[in-house]
Amino acid sequence: MRICVIHLNQIGDLVFSLPLLKALRDRYPDAEIHSVMKPYLKDLLAGSPLVNETIARQGGVRETLRLARTLRRNRYDLLISLARSEEAFILTSLSRAGTKAGFVRFPFDMSLDVKELVLGHNSWYNNARLLDRLGIPRTADTYVGLLPVEPAECNIIIPEPYVVISAGASPRRLTKAWDEEKFAQLIVSLYERSSLRPVLVGAGDTRESNALITLMVKNDPKGKDIDVLDLTGKLNLRSLTALLMRAGLFVGIDSGVMHLASASDIPVVALFGPTDPYYVGPQNERSIVVRSDMECIPCYLDKSCRHIECMRKLGTEQVMDACIRVMDRV
Repeated sequence: MRICVIHLNQIGDLVFSLPLLKALRDRYPDAEIHSVMKPYLKDLLAGSPLVNETIARQGGVRETLRLARTLRRNRYDLLISLARSEEAFILTSLSRAGTKAGFVRFPFDMSLDVKELVLGHNSWYNNARLLDRLGIPRTADTYVGLLPVEPAECNIIIPEPYVVISAGASPRRLTKAWDEEKFAQLIVSLYERSSLRPVLVGAGDTRESNALITLMVKNDPKGKDIDVLDLTGKLNLRSLTALLMRAGLFVGIDSGVMHLASASDIPVVALFGPTDPYYVGPQNERSIVVRSDMECIPCYLDKSCRHIECMRKLGTEQVMDACIRVMDRV
C-alpha cells in the first residue's frame, strides 16, 4: 500500500493533519506514506513514525511539473489532497493514483474519486469528515502528543519558569492582533505574580511588534528589571516546538505557533477575534480561549470589517484571569 498526502501551506494546518496521518498509519501499518509539503514545514515531521518520507513542494511551474512526475512515478494506491489550490488539484489529477480524495472546489475537484465539503475553516474537524468518507477509522481526535520533537532539541538555555508570548502582529495577521501595550501589561503582571520570564517568538515580519512590546515592558515602572528574551526570527519550527515544551505558559493569538504549543500540551491561553475556535481552537485540555461577546463573530476575517472591536475589547485583566486559571489546572 502506497499513500500520499498533499498538505496545506500553514503551520496550524500541518498540525491539524497529524490525527489524519495517525489514522492512516493505524489502518495501514505497513503502508509507505509520503507527505508533500512546503519545505519550511518538513522539520516538523522529521523522524515521525507516521510518515516514511516528506517531499518538498517548492512552487513554480517547473517545480510543480517535476513534482507531478515524481508523484506519478510513485504509483500511489491512495492520494489525499488536503489543499484546495489549483496547483494541488493539478498534482492530484496527474498523479494517476488509484483513489484520489480531497475537498470540494468546483470545477477543479472533478478528478477526485472521493470528496467532502469544507465547513468553516480548514481544520481537523474537516479532515476527520474526509476520513469518515473514506471509511478509515479515526484513532486520535486531537493532535496532542503527535509531534516527534523532544524538549532537548532546543539548545537555548532559559531559566525556568518562563512564558512564551506569540503576539503574531505581522501585516498578514493584523485583524487577529492584540495591542502591544496590553501584551506588555500582561508580561509585567505575570512576572509579578508567578515570576514568569517573558520569551517573545515569531517570524521575521513580527520583529517590529515584538520590539515594541519589549520597549513598553522596559518603560513600565514595574517592568524595568524584567529580562525580556526576544527570539523573533531566530528559531526554526523544530527548535520552537522544543522551546514550547519546557514553557510554563503560552499566550498568543490564533496562529500556527498557538497550535504547536497546544500540541506540546502546555498551559495555553489563546486570544480569538474574527476566527472560530470551534474549528481552530487549541485542542489540549490545559487551554482556555479568550474572546469577546459580539454578535458579528466569527466573521472569518471579513474584509469589510474596519473596527476589529472583537480584539480591541479584550482586556488585560480578562486575559490575566485566564492565565491564572489555566496555570492552576492540574
